[in-house]
Amino acid sequence: MTAHALDLHVRHKVRRDSFDIDDKRAQVFHPIEHGVFFKDALLETFDEFDDWSKKKGERHKMGQNCRKVLAALMWCCDFATGTCEPSIDTLMEKTHFARATVVRALKLLWENGFLNWIRRTAKTGLAPDEGPPVRQVSNAYFWDFARMPARCLMRLKEKLARKGKKFSPPPARSFPRYEGLQKRRARAIRDKLAYDRATKRNALARARSPEEQAAVLYPNDVASQRLHLEMLLGDSASSAASLNPLPNRSIQKE
Repeated sequence: MTAHALDLHVRHKVRRDSFDIDDKRAQVFHPIEHGVFFKDALLETFDEFDDWSKKKGERHKMGQNCRKVLAALMWCCDFATGTCEPSIDTLMEKTHFARATVVRALKLLWENGFLNWIRRTAKTGLAPDEGPPVRQVSNAYFWDFARMPARCLMRLKEKLARKGKKFSPPPARSFPRYEGLQKRRARAIRDKLAYDRATKRNALARARSPEEQAAVLYPNDVASQRLHLEMLLGDSASSAASLNPLPNRSIQKE
């Protein structure tokens, strides 16, 4: 781990979806060909994308803050190995941005396919009574070219080719990705609703009487169950009356 990764303040609570720095899933670094040429070509591609993706009357998708954070990331990158692990504090120092600005820029870069990262932890070596066994360390940042817009990847290759540099992206692979709290909650609610609907459908299919159906539809609600049964019996009585009408009787006045 480089000095950039060690300058992060120790977090006593580990972030969700973090992997140990020695875990196979955290090994995302690949050598980046043509170092400085790659840096210049990527920033030029960023500028082009931010211009032609802008809609009239709207702001740029990413903007200059994202460009500055992207440049700072590449300044911290060892192109020979692809290692890029600056802490948020390091990026704040390089860009002179507030933490919230850096975090938002990273998110926008990820959303538009210009960056990816993995959260990581490291063992502290402390005994259970001395402190937490692991601590949060800086993210492992990398360029996932499979997520980059196809037009941007094409332009990146063209720019490097003009300088006599042939660029071959590393093999595509899938990476774990965490979800934000709101997305996790929304997904949990959707999954719970879908599970409840499936459970209710199965229970209704197994019900052998109107009483059992009412118990499935209105669990622990005796009044609603009674009303449901009354409606069923009323509908049945109406149907029977329409199919088997009573004979006409003449009413004689006394």
